[in-house]
Amino acid sequence: METFVQGLADAWDAITYGVVEGAKWLKVISLVAVALGAVLMTLDLLFTPGRRFKTADRGAQPSDGIVLIGQLMAVSALLGGIVLSFRDTASLWQPVVSLLGGAALLGLLVLYRRADESRRAVLARYVWLALAASSLVAVFLAYQQRADSTIPYVALLGAVFMLARAWFALARPEVHFDSSKAQAATESKTDSPLVVEDLGMIYELPDGGEVEALKDVSFTLEPGRLLTLLGPSGCGKTTLLNILAGFLAPTSGEVKLGSEPITGPGQDRGMVFQQGALFEWLSVNDNVGFGARMNGRSRPASREAVQDLLRIVGLQDFGDKAVYELSGGMQQRVALARCLANNPSIILMDEPLGALDALTREKMQGLVLNLWNETGKTIVLVTHSVEEALYLGDQLFVMAPRPGRIERVYNLPFAREALTADARQLKTSPEFIRVREEILSMIWEMEEQIMGTGGGGAPPTTELSAQASQTFRTI
Repeated sequence: METFVQGLADAWDAITYGVVEGAKWLKVISLVAVALGAVLMTLDLLFTPGRRFKTADRGAQPSDGIVLIGQLMAVSALLGGIVLSFRDTASLWQPVVSLLGGAALLGLLVLYRRADESRRAVLARYVWLALAASSLVAVFLAYQQRADSTIPYVALLGAVFMLARAWFALARPEVHFDSSKAQAATESKTDSPLVVEDLGMIYELPDGGEVEALKDVSFTLEPGRLLTLLGPSGCGKTTLLNILAGFLAPTSGEVKLGSEPITGPGQDRGMVFQQGALFEWLSVNDNVGFGARMNGRSRPASREAVQDLLRIVGLQDFGDKAVYELSGGMQQRVALARCLANNPSIILMDEPLGALDALTREKMQGLVLNLWNETGKTIVLVTHSVEEALYLGDQLFVMAPRPGRIERVYNLPFAREALTADARQLKTSPEFIRVREEILSMIWEMEEQIMGTGGGGAPPTTELSAQASQTFRTI
């Protein structure tokens, strides 16, 4: 065994001898730079006001890549301790420190990787400290072996990287991105109205023709309102929503949030799509916290916010699940939580409940109302369901097609009443039914114009009209 280990050491000597002998000056520069950097980082960490290690929520949790590098460092320390123990030139304390340090670091990292989310948040600080301490020990041992030509310079570079990364995590978590200005801008728009002035949208067709999707659309949506957009297919509901989101530029007119014109997507607006548009390869936690991390929030703060949002939407026990393991209704809850995680001023929803079964859809309607009531967010929701538009909207626009325009505006009491009343009783109340039938008749007349004289085709038969009318009433 001794011969085998000595052979490994000799092989390492042979591999590194040529490189190291040709650049002996690099040895001194590397050790001085690492030592100076370590001293500066330590002084900054311990003595800079407001950056002490004990400060709450300080720094991000180590990523899987950092943990892997740490494990490689631990294994290298164990192998180095074994090699040093068979060398006559090495002192007794060197292999002992290397073996004990490597074993302790490896054990801590294995414990960290197997821990749950809450336990990781507690262990994160100690993992960073252990990585920083191990890097310092590696530098010190390298200094002790400075006369030896087999100093592993790759390990020294790894130690420098780990020291810098630990320093940033423990002492300077805000160094990568300062989101205070963006956050302040978003908060200032929370109480701003959404203003649409003379909006028009024309699509150009490949054959040279044009389709006027929207014409002279104007309205002002006050903060905290829940607006539902309703109308027959082709009336421009989704086009209007995409313009509000900044996905489309209108042909004419202007859209402003407060005094700021909307010219593209922004943090002040969040979008919930019909199919969720989630990242299938990420967990529920990572999907919900994605936007917050992109805005520079530290992982502990982001994880805490994610857990709060998952509790709000009833998914607190599914944070570690993959998206494909969830039902359609649960995926839409994840999409809604992800939207809320960015704290937008306005939430835009494009038929978010259209693909759900009837029971799940009704439960999600209640969730949307509760979130609207608790957060005070402005919400614009597109739907094809008359009943859903009445139930959710405290303001409702009925849109007409060709070109798309606002035909009638309703200010409704049902959304507020639904917060305390039974959903079934509310939807079967005389006033709810009266307004529903009025809107159904209006939309049916629009459909007849499209299919008949307005659409150039024959009007539907009486039997078909009755069936379609009954279908509208059951939506």
